[in-house]
Amino acid sequence: MQNNYFICMRIFLFALLCLCMNSFAAFVAVLETISIDSAITPSECHFLTDELRAQAGAALPPAMNYTIMTRENINVMLPPGKALEDCEGTCLAETGRNIAADYIAQARVGKFGDKLTLTVELYETGSAKLLGSYTALQVTAVDLWNDIKRNSKSLFARVQDLTRNLGGYSAENNSKSGWDASPFDPASKKKNQPQKPKKPSRPNYIIDHRDGEQYKIVMIGKKVWMAENLRFRMQDAQCYDNREANCPLYGRYYTWAQALKIDANCNSKVCRLLLSEGSIRGVCPEGWHIPTNAEWKHLVTYVNYKAKKRAAQVLKSTFGWNNGNGTNESGFNAVASGYRFMSGNFMNAGRLARYWTASQENDVQANSWQIEEGKTGFVQLDDYKSNELPVRCVEDD
Repeated sequence: MQNNYFICMRIFLFALLCLCMNSFAAFVAVLETISIDSAITPSECHFLTDELRAQAGAALPPAMNYTIMTRENINVMLPPGKALEDCEGTCLAETGRNIAADYIAQARVGKFGDKLTLTVELYETGSAKLLGSYTALQVTAVDLWNDIKRNSKSLFARVQDLTRNLGGYSAENNSKSGWDASPFDPASKKKNQPQKPKKPSRPNYIIDHRDGEQYKIVMIGKKVWMAENLRFRMQDAQCYDNREANCPLYGRYYTWAQALKIDANCNSKVCRLLLSEGSIRGVCPEGWHIPTNAEWKHLVTYVNYKAKKRAAQVLKSTFGWNNGNGTNESGFNAVASGYRFMSGNFMNAGRLARYWTASQENDVQANSWQIEEGKTGFVQLDDYKSNELPVRCVEDD
């Protein structure tokens, strides 16, 4: 009788959740935190779980059709005789499938000497693939809570990398974003002109064959841009706060000379060879290059024209901004990745997005472009070459 009750409740809950969704939906489950050998108390486990679930909700809002399953949802959907505490590691994916979750996460707390350890893992349940994890070594449960607040949002944002539509060409239907027909092309204004042959379909991502990293791309105007910050590993190019877990969302940070892959002395002098015409590949994959100041300016002018002077709004990502997320209508997906000051301090994640150009201003400064929270524009700056900024690559013509 009890088994029938659980089965009916599971069917009812699953149907109810499906009715609330449109054609795209994703269920995300956060299981109860496990305390190994009573490292922390049950109430502390409960509190850490609540914080981890809250961070999942912040990174994956309902408005984007993500459902963060509640504690009650999870308990009802679990088959009779199954206990959440029985699994860890890849077994989490099996548990996720049992409760109809698309993604599943869990924290585990243990001891190492006189310190507390924290491990948080996120799995895609269908493939049992580990999407990401992070670890911490702290003194108190409060310190672990702070670690969860700092790191979990970027971890859950990886789900968006798999599910969000960044526009541009679609591998499935070859549809376009509506941002690819340039209004600056005089031919596009002529009426009754014969239709041009359709371009062959192309995927909406590229693979950097140097390291196997995959990047979303989008066509805006006549240019194809990366829709993610570059993550190519090179000496001294760090992730935000020196945490690898931040790389999938924010990419790596490069000085101007690193971005262009030239002598580091170019950060303190004008390098005459760079004044010639042509693109500079720099740290970008083959077939791509560091955008010039003119290419950034064309992007911003075009988007402002198309979006009626709302460039920042339509270029910004729909998550991760402290004060007002964007709409990402353009598919450019500018995340608030901040930058690293030449002193070594990482600054302003959540507040601004700033990117290098291949154009230098003087001995110690080069041009960059920035979107800042609370501002409507995408503006050019003169940045110190020794600062470290994210990189967006643009495809060669």
